[in-house]
Amino acid sequence: MTTSALRTLPDYLVSGLDLVFVGANPGITSSEQGHYYAHPQNGFWKLLHRSGLVDETLTPTDDVRIVEFGVGLTDLVKRPTRGINDLSHSERRSGAPAVLAKLEACQPHVVCFNGKEVYRGYTGHPCQLGEQRERIAGARVFVVPSTSPRNARWSFDEKLDYFRQLKRLVDRERRRG
Repeated sequence: MTTSALRTLPDYLVSGLDLVFVGANPGITSSEQGHYYAHPQNGFWKLLHRSGLVDETLTPTDDVRIVEFGVGLTDLVKRPTRGINDLSHSERRSGAPAVLAKLEACQPHVVCFNGKEVYRGYTGHPCQLGEQRERIAGARVFVVPSTSPRNARWSFDEKLDYFRQLKRLVDRERRRG
């Protein structure tokens, strides 16, 4: 199957979410299966549960239920590729206005970018992992290490530490909200 024959993934966004994850774009496995973070080595779903962001174990096929947990999913670019490096910097930046419009519409408490390159694609500038100073559409902003299996630089436990920090931020913002 060529990447041009692959399908994109729908957004899972509703008004008033606690948290929205912004990924780079659908990967090949996710596109073929029609579900977010579907590659068997992608730690997203395990990290989501182990951090306490959701209270039950979910799998990629549960992505349609994610809003039940106050969590939303979208991508910076909707075109499927093998990885973020297959997206030009201009293509990444061109996705930012659409993401902003989606975030303004659903007004989450927290926006989390799944990887520093996704954040850079959205803002045009680099960042450190963790909570960011700026707000987007009124929401606090956080960046976790990419959960992609290509991101072997970070161990599962190191990624989990960032997801737990994210959980604390979401809890704090929910209490304020």
